[in-house]
Amino acid sequence: MILRGIFAIELHTGFSELENYLKITEEYLQKAKNDFETHIQEQAKRLSTADLPPEELDEINEFYQEKHWDCAETFPRIFRSSFFVAAYSLLEHKMAIICRQLKKDKQIPISWSDLKGDALDQFKLYCKTASLELSYNSKTWQEVQHYSRVRNCIVHNRGLIEEFRQEKELHAYASRKNIVEDSLVGLSIRARPQIALTEQFCKEVTKTMWAFLGNVLKVYELQRKQTNAHE
Repeated sequence: MILRGIFAIELHTGFSELENYLKITEEYLQKAKNDFETHIQEQAKRLSTADLPPEELDEINEFYQEKHWDCAETFPRIFRSSFFVAAYSLLEHKMAIICRQLKKDKQIPISWSDLKGDALDQFKLYCKTASLELSYNSKTWQEVQHYSRVRNCIVHNRGLIEEFRQEKELHAYASRKNIVEDSLVGLSIRARPQIALTEQFCKEVTKTMWAFLGNVLKVYELQRKQTNAHE
């Protein structure tokens, strides 16, 4: 079957590439952090024997603390947020491919983008229009819906959960997944809950998205076989 053959290859290639990208970049970030910590230790030994005024030592220590925070926290957080947004974009791209194939096979006069709602709403409605009987109570579908909220919070609200339009649901999910922390943001004098993705969460994301789309393909194949059997 054309959809199964071409799309299965596209699906595997897209998400396997993302997984490799995640692995390689996380290893690089960890190495950079370790190398910098080694450098700090070497500098600490050198400075311990240097005759420097206390205020200058304080400035040097503060500089190294800021740089270490970048390597240990800031850079990984920026990377993981970017990775997650890229993964979600890939998911939307794959859903678009499925809908285009459904439009062709079922001779549906409208496209999925003509429907109201976000990408998940459009996909769900379009599959129903094509009589594709997917389970919307499955764990993968529920996770993908949570991913949509996480993505929107990162893209539209700088990862800040507070005052996000689905704040309650997102905060509960982020807490359960251990991807939230209270951070001082901007000129705020109080900590505010913010999305802080982990390497483990990013790994889980690619596997869940892959599983979700793989299940859609299975349902599609089953429907095609049933239709051919009745013809």
